[in-house]
Amino acid sequence: MIELTKVILENEMDLILAHKQSMRLAELTGLSLSAQTTFATAVSEVSRSSIANNITTTLTLFVSGKKEQPKFIYAVLEDNRHNFSETRDEGFNYAQKLVSNINVSTADAGTRIELKYRLAHNIRIDDFIIEKWTIQFNNDPGISPYEEIKRKNRQLIELADRLRESEEQYRSLTDSLPIMIFSLNKKGALTFANKWVESYTGATIENINNNQWQSILHPEDLAKTWENWKTNAESPEAIVVPEQRVKDIRTGEYRWHTGVSIAIVNENGSVMSRNNFLVDIHAQKLIEQTLKDNIELKQTKAELEEYITLLNQSNKQLEQFAYVTSHDLQEPLRKISFYSDMLGHKFRHAMPPEALVFFENLISASDRMRLLVKDVLSYSTMQKNEFDILDLNVIAAEIIQDLEIAITEKNALITIGELPTIQGNSRQIKQLFENLLSNALKFARADQSPVVNINAVVAADVATITFADNGIGFEEIYVEKMFDLFQQLHPKGIYKGTGIGLALCKKIVDLHKGSIKAEGKPGEGAVFIITLPLTQS
Repeated sequence: MIELTKVILENEMDLILAHKQSMRLAELTGLSLSAQTTFATAVSEVSRSSIANNITTTLTLFVSGKKEQPKFIYAVLEDNRHNFSETRDEGFNYAQKLVSNINVSTADAGTRIELKYRLAHNIRIDDFIIEKWTIQFNNDPGISPYEEIKRKNRQLIELADRLRESEEQYRSLTDSLPIMIFSLNKKGALTFANKWVESYTGATIENINNNQWQSILHPEDLAKTWENWKTNAESPEAIVVPEQRVKDIRTGEYRWHTGVSIAIVNENGSVMSRNNFLVDIHAQKLIEQTLKDNIELKQTKAELEEYITLLNQSNKQLEQFAYVTSHDLQEPLRKISFYSDMLGHKFRHAMPPEALVFFENLISASDRMRLLVKDVLSYSTMQKNEFDILDLNVIAAEIIQDLEIAITEKNALITIGELPTIQGNSRQIKQLFENLLSNALKFARADQSPVVNINAVVAADVATITFADNGIGFEEIYVEKMFDLFQQLHPKGIYKGTGIGLALCKKIVDLHKGSIKAEGKPGEGAVFIITLPLTQS
């Protein structure tokens, strides 16, 4: 069946509209005047019964598909009644005398009454005819103001549904990006913010609007930011957002950000609102500040200019929505390491102690950045590949051998029970085992040697594998966040890492149609529980 039009029946005026539309359908399909009247009257009688009982009913008119034989026109009435009685409904009984093909069905959603009238065997129905009829039903001027209002209301509802779907798609896209994306109206009030805004600042849209960003922006940057907004809010051109410090709720630190503000204009070119994008440039600002405050480091500015240029280019790519997982970032990192080594080799002995601290911080930041890019690349390029038959005992033994030095240094005791054979991707499963075992070693307690037990249980073609340790553990409230990207439970500097390892574990498990969860208590260790199907369909 092909839908041509729909009418919401709520009052007597709608009953007139239902009769008219039914007559119109019968006329378009070539039925005789008496047949038109018969069909339309049957539809009206069934509709009258619903309206008389104050029941909102949807009337939908259909025609048979192109290939259906024989062909019919259909009127389908749907409401939320569950106690409909064919014998007691006068309108239904009268309609039965007019149209023999009438059926009633009741389901959880309510009652559905279908009337159909057979068409002549030579009636032609094709794409052109269907399009023509649809236009006539939905776009021809109404014969009464009421009908026109109903039609406009239906069109508005359809438009609202499409807008809602578009908004959901936009929100899903912006929530997936690790930058702050938000919309401001002409008065500077937030009308939309992606998930990153709330997770970074800890403030909702309502909170931000109520205090006008005072709890988020650094006090020294607040006035300058609002002045820039007032100056450029009406400009239809894209503008660069001034550098400002935004408070990271997770650390309490104000971090430097900048970005772009793009105008949304109407048909007349007037600005209705602005979409804004903020990216973190804190590392760049720290380097700039270091160069300003230290004379000795100013003398090395020439050697660092290329690094700063590359860093600026990276920030520009972020402003243009290029994600940090691009493999092109690896080359600048190699150059950073090269120039840092040269700088240390040639000038380390000439640096005062304070400058040497800054230089060591620079080297450490370079190492962290290289590790972060490596982890992000691993995460973003991780995808479903060919699966092989894997003996997890062999995988575990290889990981133990790879981590032999770390295990020896920690004086760790690793016990492995009998593990099953599964179908999976060898490289990814090795990465999974390595990340979990490395975590157990990294988060060991200072007063005890690490003990890690790896065991498995197989039931119903699913392997449940546990990694249990006696480490520092964690608070249960962090369980939901710990598998997200860039989530670290401990302040930076205490434990090395990028906050990607467990997110990578989750992605690997997801690609194998499994699951991962964690349990733990502070000071009592942690248990990571993985379920993996034995075979991949």
